[in-house]
Amino acid sequence: MSQIALPLEQNLSSEQDGYLVTAANSEVHRQLQQWQDWSHHTMILIGPRASGKTAMAAAFAAETGGLILEDASSREDDEMFHLWNRANNEQKPLLLLSEKPVSQWDVALPDLKSRLASSLHLEIGPPDQAMIDGLFQKYYAARGLTISQDVLRYLEKRMTRSYAMVQQLAQKMDALAIETKRPINLAIAKSALGFIETDDEKVDV
Repeated sequence: MSQIALPLEQNLSSEQDGYLVTAANSEVHRQLQQWQDWSHHTMILIGPRASGKTAMAAAFAAETGGLILEDASSREDDEMFHLWNRANNEQKPLLLLSEKPVSQWDVALPDLKSRLASSLHLEIGPPDQAMIDGLFQKYYAARGLTISQDVLRYLEKRMTRSYAMVQQLAQKMDALAIETKRPINLAIAKSALGFIETDDEKVDV
């Protein structure tokens, strides 16, 4: 089966077949390539839901053999400290993932606090337009579908710019296209936005 090439913008690249790199996460990507320079060989990566933390971590682990701890802010001190010592003993890099900055973690162990404080802290930035376009394209290419530039430009002017919204809209447009047996077009995009805005209003009430 032939693969569908993503019509990616010039400043967008695909890495490890798992995540996209734009200005929003380029510094994180660069640092993942230079893990030998991390303080304590540890990085704390902060990013919102659906921002690609898990995909970046999977690619990093596959390439380096490093250890990964997802949702680190909710972990017990002992679990995190044990993993830290294991990474140290095995001479492997450690990547801690969280949606919350370290200042909001409930850490009690003084030794763990000091190590976290002295580690490299990086945050995935809000999605730029290249990232938003690329994520939509990647989602539909994986399903053998395409999304037109007209639809992308329509959404660009109207959608909330967040990773979670890209995911929500992509899934809703996909479901509507299947339901109506139509391609991803402006009508589908308008309907999807309408459904999501209605749902958001119900939540706010």
